[in-house]
This record gives sequence, C-alpha cells and structure tokens, in this order.
Amino acid sequence: MFELPPHIYAAADASFRSMKDRNIDQSVIITGESGAGKTEACKCVMQYLAMVSGYTSDMDCIKEQLLQSNFVLEAFGNAKTHRNDNSSRFGKYMEIEFDFKGCPVGGSITNYLLEKASINFNI
Repeated sequence: MFELPPHIYAAADASFRSMKDRNIDQSVIITGESGAGKTEACKCVMQYLAMVSGYTSDMDCIKEQLLQSNFVLEAFGNAKTHRNDNSSRFGKYMEIEFDFKGCPVGGSITNYLLEKASINFNI
C-alpha cells in the first residue's frame, strides 16, 4: 500500500480490515480545499464499505439508506462557486456502525454544518 501514491479505495480497505481483523474502531477523515473532491471521495468510501461488508436482505436495506443519505444532504447544501458548479456548503460527521462480523447495522449523522451565507431566501 505504501509503494504507490495514496488511493481512496486502499485507504478505505485498510480502515475496514483493521476494524474487522483487529477489532479496532476506525475513522476516515476526508479534507481538502474547495473542488478537491471531498464529496466524491466520501461516496467512494461508503460504496466500498457497502461492497466489502456482508450481505443479507436486512443489511442491504441499511446499506442503501446510508448511501442515499448523501443525496439528501446535497439537495439542501450545494451552491455554485468560482471553482465548482455544485460545491458542497456543508460539513458532516457520519458514523457507520458495524457488527462483530464487519456488517453494517446502522449509522447516523451526528453533526451537520451549513454555510449560512449560501442560503438565499426569495419570498
């Protein structure tokens, strides 16, 4: 993993494997400047975790809800900027909970920040 430049799937895999094999809680922090691809990177991590974790019909429903949460947040918090036509104007802390087998059992967004300067009310 350290022989090549960092890759989003390699980072997500390392985090998932450490959680599953060593039973250690993991965090993935995605940062960068405007237009760097933070929202897309978050989607990639979530999709990867959904693919490598176990499968049952109940888990499929949970995975789908977690993956779809990004679209809801983007509907309320995106704006056109000089660097990006669809720039996220929010920050979030998303927590995904896994069982002892590495399967997602739930999740929550515990913090939601919205840049108030981007909100225009036309009444």
